[in-house]
Amino acid sequence: MKLQQKLFILFIFSLVPLNIFAGLNLVNNESPGWESSSDALEEVNWYAELLQQVDSLNLKSGTKKNVENDSLSADSSANKKKPFLETAIEYNADDSVTFSLTGQKVYLTNNAFVKYGATELRAYYIELDIAKKEAFAYGIKDSTGTFIHTPEFKDGAEEFTCKELKYNFETGKGLVNEVITEQESGYVHSELTKRMDENTFFLKNGKYTTCDHPHPHFYVRMTKAKMIKDDKIVSGPLHMVLEDVPLPIGLPFGFFPFSSKYSSGILLPSYGEEQRRGFNLRGGGYYWAINDYVDLAIRGDVFSNGSWGGYLESKYKKRYRYSGRLQTEYHRNKYGDKGLDDYSEVKDFAVRWTHTQDAKANPYRTFSASVNFSTSENDRNNSTNINKIVNNQKQSSISYSKKWPGSPFSLNGSLRHSQNSRDTTIALTLPSLSLNMTQIYPFRSKGKSSNLKWYDKIGVSYTSKMENRVNIKEKKLMSSSLTKDWKNGYQHSIPVTTNFKLTRDLTLSPTLNYQGVLYSRSIRRRWEETLNDNKGGIVDDTIQGFQYAHNYSTSASLSLSPKIYGMYTFKKTSKIEAIRHVMTPSISVSYTPEIGVDRDKYYRTYKKDGQDIEYSIFDGSLYGTPTGAKESGSINLSLDNNIEAKVRTANDTTGNEDFKKVKLLESLKFSTSYDMFKDSLNWSNIRINGRTKIFNNKLDLSFNSTVDPYALNANNIKINKFGPRLTNASIDVGFRLSSSDFKGDSEEENKGDKKQDQIQYVQFDVPWSFSLDYGWTYSKPTVKSNVNQNIGLRGDFSLTPKWKINFSTGYDFANKAITATQFSLTRDLHCWQMTFNTIPFGTYQSYNFRINVKSSVLQDLKYEKKKVWQDY
Repeated sequence: MKLQQKLFILFIFSLVPLNIFAGLNLVNNESPGWESSSDALEEVNWYAELLQQVDSLNLKSGTKKNVENDSLSADSSANKKKPFLETAIEYNADDSVTFSLTGQKVYLTNNAFVKYGATELRAYYIELDIAKKEAFAYGIKDSTGTFIHTPEFKDGAEEFTCKELKYNFETGKGLVNEVITEQESGYVHSELTKRMDENTFFLKNGKYTTCDHPHPHFYVRMTKAKMIKDDKIVSGPLHMVLEDVPLPIGLPFGFFPFSSKYSSGILLPSYGEEQRRGFNLRGGGYYWAINDYVDLAIRGDVFSNGSWGGYLESKYKKRYRYSGRLQTEYHRNKYGDKGLDDYSEVKDFAVRWTHTQDAKANPYRTFSASVNFSTSENDRNNSTNINKIVNNQKQSSISYSKKWPGSPFSLNGSLRHSQNSRDTTIALTLPSLSLNMTQIYPFRSKGKSSNLKWYDKIGVSYTSKMENRVNIKEKKLMSSSLTKDWKNGYQHSIPVTTNFKLTRDLTLSPTLNYQGVLYSRSIRRRWEETLNDNKGGIVDDTIQGFQYAHNYSTSASLSLSPKIYGMYTFKKTSKIEAIRHVMTPSISVSYTPEIGVDRDKYYRTYKKDGQDIEYSIFDGSLYGTPTGAKESGSINLSLDNNIEAKVRTANDTTGNEDFKKVKLLESLKFSTSYDMFKDSLNWSNIRINGRTKIFNNKLDLSFNSTVDPYALNANNIKINKFGPRLTNASIDVGFRLSSSDFKGDSEEENKGDKKQDQIQYVQFDVPWSFSLDYGWTYSKPTVKSNVNQNIGLRGDFSLTPKWKINFSTGYDFANKAITATQFSLTRDLHCWQMTFNTIPFGTYQSYNFRINVKSSVLQDLKYEKKKVWQDY
């Protein structure tokens, strides 16, 4: 210690008898509520050592001070114990920084701050005891009686706020009053906490909740507990408290796991009741966290009438490589009373698999899967999701593709499935393989792109595919024969193309194409007189063995497609600057010469009533029979229209006029063709298509129509006489509007926010949104006409910031009936959510009322009442 400081302290001690009581009231010792912890740690007598406040030792407001070990300690050579202060202690305060006479205590008042290594402490008042290596801190009450500037503790990644704190810097132990900490989407409140180290805490009168409110709306009350940070809480007796009202729901002990890693555990079932299958427990089972890349959930359903079901679900993911999910389910349902006529047992199963390869995994090889296969009645018997129940179509695809770098070749393989649950038809393609070559220019120099000769434009490509298909009823699938029911074949083609630019808008495009097919079997047809009660019938005998067939074709086309512009300008005083009309007429002429084929190779005849009837030995095959090209030619005509307006907007900041383009008509297209080699009915149907979006894309309009140019005779047969008829037409109108359209936010921000909200939660930000869809169709192929029209309405609106209503309904004018109607009511209860969903009438009438905790940690904390459509 410096000589000046020693002399100064000696002077101070000489003044002690005169000033022993002078400073007793200068340091506030009002410590609210600490009496509850006095039995756990040694009680601190804040006045015992405070003999007097030394003005000369009071640092100015906001002064920062460092305290370090005295390297010149008189007994430093004898002190072999590792010093406590391995690093400097930093501290400051806004009002005062006061030292005790021994120099072993520091009193910090108002916005006090202490830092030692990685440990930081902030509070209204902090007392730092250097000798005991402890700090004591608390806040202060404001004019309303609320504590402010309460202690804020930080030690590395550990942070919390409390009412009072006493902490030992050397041992890391401490006592904390009324602390709140966050643990894996949950919050732990404790009236008194004893900190043993940075990971271990003992709690007295603790609360666990997922509510982030300082005064939680619900919690699990624990009389005493041990918490291991980011791992678990093990507690003694606990019970449920809702809005500070204890509920008669409790357990003698509790266990709350908090691991951020996947962990195995029991899946609790939900309780319910159905009229068909009785009381039930659904979704119970076991979750197995196999490793960091894959897991497995095993669940089951049991019903009081003997029905049951089982589920297996596995998710897997490898970063930057792939991710996916596999779900399987099996159900055995019993209906009616055993021994009676209405008793039945139904077995259903389903398989769903999705697999996605990361875009960064391999740029030349990809694998993906989207499988959705089930028995036809699985969704109707076991699902409560209306979208699954009414969906009669299911598709699946497993695909693999490979590209060779620096090569034009690519390989694609897939397994496909489609299913119609209404008629139980299943179509399978197992497998489909294709080898393709993108167009190459064999006579063009590498890198050459300009000043091309005619032979530089000759391009060659190659396509091939091999498939194995079956279309069969569900009940016959497993008994199907590969040779009788499945169709398979191989097809490839080599097109050679080029084009010549005769003028800016006139192009000549000749084409030469070779096509071949390969089948594993063919047929031989005969007429059998004894069939059908001696009326006779056709019999096809299958001949096994590979057989190849091919043909050639060549064609040429000449196309012209100019653009014609029209402009109408308005006066400068008009809001509209100009309207532009763009017409794009197109005319193309194509011609295919006749090329014969050896019909004896692919065609045979059979005798019927003494006549020879020709047939193809490849009848019913996948790709048909190659035939020689017949002479043909056509003229294709089309006219497309686009109309845009240039509209004046407000002047910009420089005073210049600003303009924007508004699409009045995106497209209005007329198209038809003329067959030059037909002897009659040369004109094809006239197709008219149009679309546009107006009112800032809020109103979407589209229409399509087909006009047949020929008349019908008395027998409703088309004749070679001009008499245009509208055979079919459709109009679709869509209108979208929401409250965000009247705000100043950008459209892209609104879209992004809306998408994110729909994925995770009910969107309470937008007060309302509304959509209206109208569809009208007209069909009259001959004399009889048919008109259908329907309207759909859906929307949502918020009664208050916490109440939201969603609805969807519609009306079918042809059937004079309301379409599927759904209604939902949602109430945001902060940490809870209440939902009521109903289909009020119709085949799938049902309702579901549910109040549940939002957080997935306590997902089983809920009340639910429902009635499924099967029970009506």
